[in-house]
Amino acid sequence: MVKYVLAALALKAFSLNDATKKAYRSIGNVVGQRARQNTDIDVYVERGDLFVALCKKYGAVPVHAHAFELGTGWMHWYSLYLRLYFDLHVTMLDVWDNRQLAALQTLFGKLKARVPAGFEGDVGRLDTIIAAPSFEALYDALGLCYVIEPDGSPRQFADGAFDLIFSFHCLEHVPIGNLSGLLADFHRTLKPGGYMIHQIGIDDHLQHYDPAESPKNYLRFSDRAWKLLFENDVQYFNRLQACDWIDRIGSAGFMFLERIAETADVGGLPIAPGFRHYRQEDLACTILTLVHQKPPLV
Repeated sequence: MVKYVLAALALKAFSLNDATKKAYRSIGNVVGQRARQNTDIDVYVERGDLFVALCKKYGAVPVHAHAFELGTGWMHWYSLYLRLYFDLHVTMLDVWDNRQLAALQTLFGKLKARVPAGFEGDVGRLDTIIAAPSFEALYDALGLCYVIEPDGSPRQFADGAFDLIFSFHCLEHVPIGNLSGLLADFHRTLKPGGYMIHQIGIDDHLQHYDPAESPKNYLRFSDRAWKLLFENDVQYFNRLQACDWIDRIGSAGFMFLERIAETADVGGLPIAPGFRHYRQEDLACTILTLVHQKPPLV
């Protein structure tokens, strides 16, 4: 628990003001650049394969599709992975610029080194990613658009602009008070009959610093204790559970199609009163993948 608490204190310190938040991001880019080049891509490939499989299953990428990714991150992995399999345009949004071309190309180089016989993606596009001299050249070659929007909102985009909206390990970082507006913008900008695919990290992100703790360790803390001792701005996550997400997205007007859950054993974990009304399957869920559709016009 010591590492867990120390990580929380450090992140709270970085959250004090705009200057400390800027310092956190600068340090993260410099230190992270080296670490990310050594990243194992197994999890990324597994998630990318799941994403592509779900898109194929539901026909979520029609001809000349325009997709939108919220929280594209430092290497656009999921937009680029999708681009290996489909001809489409992707608009990618982030709240700040943490792109790292060298690390991106290192990881996609690892992907090329392990491409199996019978790979259904476009190896030529993979070569384009690895050889791109700049992000701008990469975007031009593959039909991508990168947008920075500090509040994370897609409100700038037109009604019915997208055939597909997706995110991976992003929605858990959206403040609860902003979710209804975000989901309303998703509904507005998605075409009737269009799809949403989101993978949400419901696990305790502070546990990443202290693997000895439970992946759902935050369940032991009341809202008051959590906000006072552990919640921070630079690595905020909202502690919503699986059923909360399904209810909120459904209330925004989307049809639920599929839920895929990864779980952990929380049997020995003390559960704070505020979480005791949840079903065991929700408490155990650590990673949730959801597929929804905007109802088509009749």
